[in-house]
Amino acid sequence: MPTQFTGACACGAIRYACSEPPLGMFNCHCRDCQRAGGGPFSPMLAMAAHTVRIDGAPAFYTAQASGGNHGTSGFCAACGTQLFAKNPDHPDVLMIKAGSLDEPAAFKPVADIWTVNALPWVHFDRHIPKVFKSPPVLEKDNLVRF
Repeated sequence: MPTQFTGACACGAIRYACSEPPLGMFNCHCRDCQRAGGGPFSPMLAMAAHTVRIDGAPAFYTAQASGGNHGTSGFCAACGTQLFAKNPDHPDVLMIKAGSLDEPAAFKPVADIWTVNALPWVHFDRHIPKVFKSPPVLEKDNLVRF
């Protein structure tokens, strides 16, 4: 993944720029990601929130997540493109939906996460680790790393 990269919604009303590489890149199989993205999993980049500049005003929707916590999804109110996800337990981390990247081919997942909810017809890449629920979290700085 390049050190700096950009992305946008489908209509271009919201653009973002990242000034550092991701902390991790995951295919999330949780039910919330399945519902939000309308697919079997959501490819996402975990970013230190302070490294992401957002131009435009995404709409946010907060709901109780399947694990009992609350999760927040960020999307474009004009075109509906899913762009971001946040977890109040990790306010310093912003998840970016890989499909919104200007160069999505740069996305290289390091793990499949929340595989407890993986759909039985999904074919996994056998070369990346499988994590039953959440990826490890560093106690010191609360940032997702893998």
